[in-house]
Amino acid sequence: MLGWSVLTSSVAVMLVYFYQPPEETGLINLIPKIGVLGIVNAMSLIMISSRIWDAVIDPVIAWFSDRSKHKKGRRIVFMRWTLLPILIAGILLFVPATKFESMGNIWWLVFIQIIFNLFVSVYIIPYNAMLPELGHTSLEKLRLSTYQNFGFVLGWIIAAFGPGMFEYFRDELHVNPLRAFQFSIWINFFVAVIFMAITAFGINEKKYCIAHPAEGSLFKNLAPVLSNKSFLIYLVADFTYFISITTMGTGALYYVTVLLDLPESMATVMILVMVVGSWIWYPAVNWVAQRYSKKILIVMSLFAVSFLFLSIFYLGRFGLQHDMEAIILSALMSLPLALLGILPPVILAEITHLDSFKTKQNKEATYFAIRSLFIQFGQTLGIAVFTILIGIDNEHPTGKMLAQLFPNIPFEELGIRLSGVFGAGLCFVAAIIFMMFNEKKLNRGIVAMEKEMQIIQTID
Repeated sequence: MLGWSVLTSSVAVMLVYFYQPPEETGLINLIPKIGVLGIVNAMSLIMISSRIWDAVIDPVIAWFSDRSKHKKGRRIVFMRWTLLPILIAGILLFVPATKFESMGNIWWLVFIQIIFNLFVSVYIIPYNAMLPELGHTSLEKLRLSTYQNFGFVLGWIIAAFGPGMFEYFRDELHVNPLRAFQFSIWINFFVAVIFMAITAFGINEKKYCIAHPAEGSLFKNLAPVLSNKSFLIYLVADFTYFISITTMGTGALYYVTVLLDLPESMATVMILVMVVGSWIWYPAVNWVAQRYSKKILIVMSLFAVSFLFLSIFYLGRFGLQHDMEAIILSALMSLPLALLGILPPVILAEITHLDSFKTKQNKEATYFAIRSLFIQFGQTLGIAVFTILIGIDNEHPTGKMLAQLFPNIPFEELGIRLSGVFGAGLCFVAAIIFMMFNEKKLNRGIVAMEKEMQIIQTID
C-alpha cells in the first residue's frame, strides 16, 4: 500500500501541475488550450480518454487473477512482473513529446497514460483482492485495513515531498524548472517501486491465503457481482467521494500557491499535519468501529469533509495568516480522513468475504477490480473537473456569467475556488447515497458466516 500510494498520489498531485502550470512556477504550458463550448478543455479530455481502456481491461485482469492456479498464488505473480514496466511508464509520463505547447504532447499523454494505468491496474487489483483473503474475521479485516491506511497516508507524506524537491532543485541548485520537476517526480517513483517490490516479494500468499479459484466465463463472473445490491450502493457512494477528493487533491498546489500565496513546499507541511493527525486518531477509530455503526461513522465523516471542502472557496480570506489557515484546514481534515481511509475497505472486504462463503468461489479480485475501475474513473473525473474549472475562458458566455456572479473574485482564482464548492457538493451527495446502505443485513450475514466457520473448525 505504501508503494503504490506514493506512486498514485504523486501523479494525482503533480501531473496537471506539470502540463498546465501556473505562470509563477517557471514551467512552460505544454498542452494547448483547446476548448469545447468554452468549458471542456484538452487536458480534461485527455484524462477521460485514458480511462476508456481501463473500463475494458480491469475486469479482464480481475478475471485472470481470480481464475489463476499459479503455484506461487493467484495475486503475487501479477504484482511482481509489473514493477519494471510501472517504473518505465511512470518516468515517460513526465517526459513530454515536445518542450513547448503542442498537439504532440496531447497524443503522447493519452498514449503513455493508457500504458501507465494498465500496469498500475495489474498491480493494484490483485493487491486489493488479498485484503479479504488475509483477514479471516471482521476484527482482522479492521486491523489490516488500519495498517493499510497507515501505509497509504505515509505514501501521501512521501509524495508530498515532490513539490518541495522541485522547489529545492529549481531555487537552490538552479536546475532548469522542467528538469527540476522531472527529477522530483522520478525520485518519488523510484521510492514507490522499491516499496511495491518489498510487498510483492515479501508476502507468502500460499501460506496465509485460502484460495478457491473462480470458474466460468468473464461475464458469468461479473453478473453476480454487479447484482449485489449492497456492493452497488457502496460503489456509487465510493465513486462520488473519489471524484470529490481527487478534485481537491489536484487543486492542492493551486490552493497553496494561488489562493494562499505560499511556496510549493507548504503543501508538504499541510500533508504532514493531516497525516500525523490521522495517525493520532487511529486507535480511537479502531475502538469506535468495533462498538458503533461503521455506516453512521462514514456518513458523518462525509458530511464533515463536505463542510471543510466548502471552506476552500473562502481560503485566504478568513483574516488569519495564510500559513495558519493551511495548518488549521489540514488538522481538521485528519479525523474524517482517518475514518474514510479505514472503514470503507473493511465494509467491502466483508461484502466480498460473505459472497465467497455463500458461493464457494473467491471473486475478490472482481469486486476490487470493479471498485478500482470506479475509483480510477472518479479520480479521472476529479482531475477533469478541476482542469475544466481552471480552464474556463473569460471571453466565453459561461466565463462571463461566472464573472458577473462573483464580481469580487479575480477571474484567475474563480475556477480554483469553485472547485471547493464542487467537491463539497459531491461529498454531500456521497453521504446521502451511503445512508441507503443496509448495514444490518450485512452484519447478520457476517455473524451467521463466522458461527458456521467456527462449527466447521470444531468438527475438523
